[in-house]
Amino acid sequence: MMKSVAPLALTGIASVILWKILQILMAPVVAWITGVLTLGLKIVLACAVLCAALYGVRRVMRARADNESEAEA
Repeated sequence: MMKSVAPLALTGIASVILWKILQILMAPVVAWITGVLTLGLKIVLACAVLCAALYGVRRVMRARADNESEAEA
């Protein structure tokens, strides 16, 4: 009976040791992933603001050009 329980106990001890190692290693990994995602979000938001600004400038310039052409006609 004790022979068949020994691998189960060994597996439990190994899993506890691996769990502790994983807990130690996961903190920096989660911090790194969060940092990368934050950087990506900043880049995407900067691109969105840039695109909105360019769209606004083009719209204003086009509206002014249309007003000038209507005033000349």
